[in-house]
Amino acid sequence: MRAEPLGLPMPVVADEARRRERNRTLIGLALVAPAAVLVALFLYFPMAFIVQMSFTEGSSYLSPGGPVYSGGNYQLVLSRYLPNVLVTLQLAALATVVNLIFGFPFAYILVRRIRYRDVVRAFMVFPMFGALYIAFGMRFILLPGGPATPLFQALGIQSTAVLYSLPSVVFAMSIFTFPFMVMSIGAALSNVDPKLEEAAACLGARPWQTFRRVLLPLTRSGVIAGILIVFGWNIGTFAEPVLLGSINEQRALAWTLFQRGVVQTDYGLASAMSVVLLVIAVLVSYFSLRYSRGALVD
Repeated sequence: MRAEPLGLPMPVVADEARRRERNRTLIGLALVAPAAVLVALFLYFPMAFIVQMSFTEGSSYLSPGGPVYSGGNYQLVLSRYLPNVLVTLQLAALATVVNLIFGFPFAYILVRRIRYRDVVRAFMVFPMFGALYIAFGMRFILLPGGPATPLFQALGIQSTAVLYSLPSVVFAMSIFTFPFMVMSIGAALSNVDPKLEEAAACLGARPWQTFRRVLLPLTRSGVIAGILIVFGWNIGTFAEPVLLGSINEQRALAWTLFQRGVVQTDYGLASAMSVVLLVIAVLVSYFSLRYSRGALVD
């Protein structure tokens, strides 16, 4: 015959367990509720506000006569401003490729070769504080008479040719998002046992073969997550194209959105452009979470 704990009947014990579980659930909901309210008020409500505004004409949403609803903003984005979307995707893709080429070796050295890697990670956080000061810093370096002028003169290159060009924009965007790529790949590399590389070397594998057959398959989720995260961040930047790019790079959608919304007060079209960027960012975030498979957990 089963003994009842503390001499209490089993129904009483079950009721007490259910009461404690209910109290824990209520406490958890009470702790989450303030954060949920803040997210709803300052994230989802503004997003719904922008989506609604994207279906209005010009600045009619804030006019005394009331909004004039129309779906022409999205048609205009797909017709007139489609090249701006393509320029944005091109810049983001090129910066992501640069980050991947240099990020994987740097992440490997950081995880495998550097003893005080936490110090290096701390210094890598600084570019995350903003793309604007990175663009201003590079602009100062590349301006005629700047620190890089003697090098350009020795190579026979004009400073303006380097300053207002696609490579300078891509390089600045890569600096801003480089820590995201390194940390994503580094988190995946830290979960790979170094003994696997030693075993491959003992079996006669060359470094390239070890990378292609051992490291890359085991860190694939981290690489994919890094690519998508970096790409998602780059599609929303506009400081680098404006300060460092030519007329073609200045057609990035984020900068065009700013001009239409702030300068020309065409809030409807600017909101439609922001919704397009938002949809791209949501898709990138979804696939990043879908294919990372916990690679970002260090």
